[in-house]
Amino acid sequence: ILWRVVGTNGTLQIERGFQGQHGYLVSLYDANGQCKSSFFPFSGVTEELKAFFNDVSENTLKKGSQFVPEHRLSFVEGARDVALLEAMLESGSRQGKQVQVKKF
Repeated sequence: ILWRVVGTNGTLQIERGFQGQHGYLVSLYDANGQCKSSFFPFSGVTEELKAFFNDVSENTLKKGSQFVPEHRLSFVEGARDVALLEAMLESGSRQGKQVQVKKF
């Protein structure tokens, strides 16, 4: 599966699975054609669940403290994740046409 988002300052390409590995290859092509790529193995859900359970435990054990939760668990981050997925699905349904991603 391949997703590509073309913007005014470059292109973001996300490829699921890479050279037999389970995960995502994320490539960012800037306006000059330079490419930076990073591979992210599947582990996001597991890691976010660990962070969630840790935050719940910390908050329960330390009532009244200055507890700061993991940033990936915020409502804003969740809304950003959903906005990106919606844009990718809409673009795919429109044969890869450019769509605007909602900003939060």
